[in-house]
Amino acid sequence: MKNIFYALVGLFLWVSCEETDEHLPPQFNYEIPPTELSDDVLVGALYYNYATADWAKKYTNTPQLGQYSALSAETMKQHRIWADQAKINFFIFPWNGTSGNALLTSFITGRSENVKMVLNYSTAHLSATNASPLAGAKLTTMVNEFKSHYITHFDKEYYFKIDGKPVVIISPVNLASSAAASIDYPMVITALRTELKNDGTDLFLIGEITSGWLPPQRYATALKTFDAVVLSNWTANGNYGYDRSVFYPAFSDQAFKNWADSTSVWGIDFVPCIMPGFDDKVMTPASKNFNIVRSAKLYTDMCNVAKRNLGEKKITIINSWNNFQFGTSIEPTSEYGTEYLEITSKQFKVQ
Repeated sequence: MKNIFYALVGLFLWVSCEETDEHLPPQFNYEIPPTELSDDVLVGALYYNYATADWAKKYTNTPQLGQYSALSAETMKQHRIWADQAKINFFIFPWNGTSGNALLTSFITGRSENVKMVLNYSTAHLSATNASPLAGAKLTTMVNEFKSHYITHFDKEYYFKIDGKPVVIISPVNLASSAAASIDYPMVITALRTELKNDGTDLFLIGEITSGWLPPQRYATALKTFDAVVLSNWTANGNYGYDRSVFYPAFSDQAFKNWADSTSVWGIDFVPCIMPGFDDKVMTPASKNFNIVRSAKLYTDMCNVAKRNLGEKKITIINSWNNFQFGTSIEPTSEYGTEYLEITSKQFKVQ
């Protein structure tokens, strides 16, 4: 009888352990498996405008084009050619009032390549504050700027569209705590859509959160008025920065999944944003960010992390095309040549 009792206790403990193990979270550090594609992924890359003053700062890697001006016709043409080599669908250009117009003109002048344009519309120039939020005359200015962009760019062949809708990124959704009431995004985006639809224009709007590792629920109310969301900066910092830098692909995979699962419930797309590495110590030696050492394997892993967590529209963004100050560039350099262009093409397009 005693033997039967011990056998039953042992069986109970074995079953309990099995059931508990089934619900344990994955190990924090795991290999990212290759993810095969049935359809091409739409790929964008954040583009930075370099001038003489920017090159005077310290930077990582050595661009094959040297210390160029993005406003140079020869430079921009070579960038478009390289983008086509990587099968990048669109460059994302910053626009903060009229300050971004020269870069847009540079991109479209003499263009014969396939890569297209997307605007990253910053609300900073509207000077919204808690005391003077983005409403009234400021909202009218925003609407009129969008209408002007439609005439100038959005309806053109070179502008990137999804389902016939021009894609625009609006930034930032993560407002500073000191300006938390400066933009009521549900009101602003609804008003913007209504005004443009009255003119026969429909947009695909992506809200940009300018920092990673944030909980999706914090931004649910604002984001539900967008078509998609992107978190553009997944640097390894803060209390868990070291762990994130060491286990970067696995930590990113779990964070991306949390965002992809949450946003799918809200009916909007999560747009994964990946980096080939990160290093701001050259420019800022005292930086508290942890380096993420670039390598072909790391970038390939991050491409697969993105593919594992795509939204319905299958969009991903690379940060960046040419941010040499932070070591996130994939633009060809003397050190790594065109390797990252080739990986981008291989990983995000059906072979």
